[in-house]
Amino acid sequence: MAIKIIRGKSLPIGLDMGNSAIKMAQLKQVESNFELLAADLIEVPRASRGDLKARMAFAASALGRMMARNAFAGQKCVLSLPAEATFVHHLRIPKVPSDQIPSAAGPELSGKLPFAPTDAVIRYLVAGDIFSDGEPKQEVIVVAVERAVVDAYLDMATRAKLDVIGVDIEPCAVVECFARVFRRAGDAACTTLFMDIGAVSTQFVLACGQKIVFARNLAAGGEQIDQALAHEMKIPVEAAHALRADLLTGKSNNPQAEDELYRLLEGTIRGISEEMTQCLRYYESIFRNQAVERAIFVGGQAYDKRLCQAIAQRLNLPAQIGDPLVRVSRADGAGVNLGIDWRQPQPAWAVAVGLSLSPTVTVAA
Repeated sequence: MAIKIIRGKSLPIGLDMGNSAIKMAQLKQVESNFELLAADLIEVPRASRGDLKARMAFAASALGRMMARNAFAGQKCVLSLPAEATFVHHLRIPKVPSDQIPSAAGPELSGKLPFAPTDAVIRYLVAGDIFSDGEPKQEVIVVAVERAVVDAYLDMATRAKLDVIGVDIEPCAVVECFARVFRRAGDAACTTLFMDIGAVSTQFVLACGQKIVFARNLAAGGEQIDQALAHEMKIPVEAAHALRADLLTGKSNNPQAEDELYRLLEGTIRGISEEMTQCLRYYESIFRNQAVERAIFVGGQAYDKRLCQAIAQRLNLPAQIGDPLVRVSRADGAGVNLGIDWRQPQPAWAVAVGLSLSPTVTVAA
């Protein structure tokens, strides 16, 4: 059972351990409203991203600096692992009580994990009841992470003098963020597509209200788009990234050059959209009475509005750029060192905010 959040108390620090950046955000609930107490971000050096040991050494040092220069309340935190460290898979199993799901899913999961089940931390999310092969079953989303990876992140947080009270995955954090911040009556029965487009992958998540009914980790993100653009323009990837960075930061003021850039990326965007369409078709084949009503883009690549528009048009869904802080006030000095215009949508902060909004814990101010 979730512990009720006490009015006026600080929530845990949300620690988003992304591939290209580490983000920390902490909120406070005052009556029915939320306030951002502190936020910080540090880029992960490219040389450290593919080496777990080097990444953990950098992260432990970076988190110490982030804590020292910000007014975070306490050391309790909820962290998420990078999407590329998680394995997500859908299974159909007989309807059984929740405590029997692991044993029922075991035979179906055999041989599908990229590591031995005994070496993994596995979580099961029941998406819903279905009818398959002439009998009632349940659709289960399996999320697995190699135990050594989880241990490495917990050890890193300990070295940074943080108290980890929970470990979550990015899809759950994103859904939690928007369910808690928006709290609109009609959303409880609305099926929403969340697309968290990051540096190396995209989290494709469908949620009916607060319940996740589909999740998939697509191996396509900003780096793939940069590589495609570099190939088309015959320029280094770093130069292609710089061109797209102007779009992400809103510094591009050359419409003709922007049109040409997206013409070159048309095939890549079409390929990404086709993967997403296949996900939608799978979902629609099993949950026929729960039509997807809208799409919300989050993640670092969601600042590129034209990219999001191109994908939304191919999916034929009304869409918006998600702003996790749209109804959140900001304490004096919170995130001021980042140079961010907090008046603009900040889709990259959805995971960190969602982690801080965890409903199962309360931290004293």
